[in-house]
Amino acid sequence: MTDGEAGWVQQPLQIERPEAVIKAELHGSTNGPLVVFTHGGWMDRHMFDAQVQPLVAAGYCVLLWDVAGHGESLPRGVERPSVAQMGTDLLAVLDALGPIEPVFLVGQSLGGMISQHVALVAPERVAGLVTIGSPCINPENPRLAKRMTALWRISACVAGLLPTSLLLRQLPKGTALTPEAQEYVQTVTQNVTKENFRWLTEAAREAGRGLQGRSIQVPLLIIRGEQDISGSGRLTVMTAQHWLERDPQARYSEIPDAGHQAHQDQPEIFNELLLDYLSAARHTH
Repeated sequence: MTDGEAGWVQQPLQIERPEAVIKAELHGSTNGPLVVFTHGGWMDRHMFDAQVQPLVAAGYCVLLWDVAGHGESLPRGVERPSVAQMGTDLLAVLDALGPIEPVFLVGQSLGGMISQHVALVAPERVAGLVTIGSPCINPENPRLAKRMTALWRISACVAGLLPTSLLLRQLPKGTALTPEAQEYVQTVTQNVTKENFRWLTEAAREAGRGLQGRSIQVPLLIIRGEQDISGSGRLTVMTAQHWLERDPQARYSEIPDAGHQAHQDQPEIFNELLLDYLSAARHTH
């Protein structure tokens, strides 16, 4: 491990998987509680750069990673991975750290679905969960589940009809409000294709497969940008009340003047929410 410029340690990680080489980075003292950030579809680990310093300064250890096929994590054989497969990758990343205490998972959009999967299949490894613009993936209400499936299919159909160039032009303003966040989105999505759009909607639609009857038993914070107009954002609103009623330690918060990537649009508000949540969850766990 090497000393970072701001006084914390930074360690690059590389995890060899049968289907991918996963790149990650660890920040902060390994004595602190570990907070694991998982980015959204087509993004990369740097979407959480604004969260690293505040958390490390508060005594937390931070893990950022690139999901297979994103950022610096190269896919190897699996072109359309499921949320379950990506959840298995996240567990492998945690395994690579050796024996560790249960961790806090933070995920945006697709990353929130991956984090939910891990919290549902390996609850003993999770101390808490925060989602950003990510709906409940396994609602118990059959009517709600059908409505979600229908909306994902509609999203896939619309994406299939529009030219790729138009989709890419609309993507930054459809996911973020601030110029800085929109510039980030535009930079990382330059090579996104229609096949990528189809994969993401398919993976999201099937994210809760096999997880019916399970619930989140650890402190859960559901966050949505107040102006999130994305399909995932609309589904977050649709599932929020059911989620709050189902999971005993869940609470819901909307960030004003923020879109789908609320933590990038309003990092100071998000960081304060996150630190307050972590402090309370540590006393609960």
